[in-house]
Amino acid sequence: MNTMFEEIFDYSPVAMLLVDEDSKIQLINRHAEILFDYAKEELIGEDISMLLPQELRHKHPSLIKDYFLSPLPRKMGVGRTLFGVRKDQTKFPVEVALNPIQSDGRLLIMSSVIDMTDQVKAAERFKAAIDAAPNGMLMINDQGIITFCNKKTEEIFGYGKGELLNNLIEILVPKDFQAPHPKFIKKYVKNPEPRAMGIGRELFGKHKSGKLIPVEIGLQPICFDNENFVISSIVDVSQRRAIEKKIEVQSDEIKEFAYRTSHDLKSPLLTMGGLVDYIIEDVKAGDIESSLNGASKVKGLILKLNRLIDDILTLSKTDLQNEDVTPFNFNDYLSDAIEKFDFLFQKNGIKIQSSFLHRKDLLVQNIRLTQVLDNLLSNAAKYYNTENKPYIKVNTFDDIEKFYIQIEDNGQGIPKEKKDDVFGMFKRFHDGAIEGSGLGLYMVRKHMQKMQGHINFESSNTGTTFYLEFPLSEEKDSIPTSSTSPPQR
Repeated sequence: MNTMFEEIFDYSPVAMLLVDEDSKIQLINRHAEILFDYAKEELIGEDISMLLPQELRHKHPSLIKDYFLSPLPRKMGVGRTLFGVRKDQTKFPVEVALNPIQSDGRLLIMSSVIDMTDQVKAAERFKAAIDAAPNGMLMINDQGIITFCNKKTEEIFGYGKGELLNNLIEILVPKDFQAPHPKFIKKYVKNPEPRAMGIGRELFGKHKSGKLIPVEIGLQPICFDNENFVISSIVDVSQRRAIEKKIEVQSDEIKEFAYRTSHDLKSPLLTMGGLVDYIIEDVKAGDIESSLNGASKVKGLILKLNRLIDDILTLSKTDLQNEDVTPFNFNDYLSDAIEKFDFLFQKNGIKIQSSFLHRKDLLVQNIRLTQVLDNLLSNAAKYYNTENKPYIKVNTFDDIEKFYIQIEDNGQGIPKEKKDDVFGMFKRFHDGAIEGSGLGLYMVRKHMQKMQGHINFESSNTGTTFYLEFPLSEEKDSIPTSSTSPPQR
């Protein structure tokens, strides 16, 4: 019978070692020889600590003695990874179980050792896959304590490695919902089922900085060792929400654009239709003067329509323009602008002044900025005040972070009640005697947005100043370009 049990012990598929209270190995089976790469003769009588990592060997004899004081079957190292050491001193992960046995009146420990290399590798691969997941993933226990989170979760909420572990999940919950949130967890744990959170409403998580982040969250209950956990998948939808908002704004703009365009195109066409009828009647009646007068009006309406169509075409290209950023030369621009708007400036007696005090070049899409400045200069020239000596001032300066442009005039100003509509589509603020489609400042704002710039203004009945701001890139200081005013017009 003993021979049969010895063979069962020797041929067991699990490595087994018999150890006495002095930590000496009394017996090992064949699988233990294979696992640790020792011959039986090399281990019998040796201290069991020779199969442990060097840093644990000095502690092990006292642990053996403690076990003999309370000899009960149990697993070693619950909750942490244990390692064995082979003859060549390579370490490998193991799972160890201890059982006390009596032999010839002596108490011994039977240790069973399982090589966990494959399992650990599989767990590491799984963890690596979860860590590399494009969505945030975290796990909480039934008390709401975070027991696991991946890198994406830390990225989304701005925390460093390990900062979220062992914290309550409420650390990621907006302040207004922190108090009732534990009740939601308890309710979910009592009735766990896979589901999406917040169906039909927006959800927000709290970033480490305190800002709120729009998120989508999915919940999946799981159970380990009779403990309940909840795995949450988290998607940061900030970019999607921004795109949706942009689409919503663009949709509203398209609706307004379609309505106003159809109105502004249809109205002069109807007027021209009526004028043509009158011209036909006048021709039939032989009234050449009235006919010519009607034809002149039709021509004026055609020119107005042509300008509107040009503005619409320009607007349609605003979002599509693509141009490299290059330094903007303000002296060259102003010289070209004075030549371009020479007739308008001379007709209205406009004096152009400039002060270019910037130290760094403004790297920008030159065509876009030219269109912005052209629009502001031409508006200032059109809406001049006949009671003043009209002027337009173009000023530039910069600081560490930003580049500033100011376009100042002493013209009619923008009516106070219209200021909120300045950058709206088809918005005009003075009588129709001055040409314009009402799209100019709308396009200015669109161009500024495309250049990551910001535009604002101040206005009264004594004039208007537009303020343009641009972020400065890290470039070397340019040569100061302070200038005196160009030739007065």
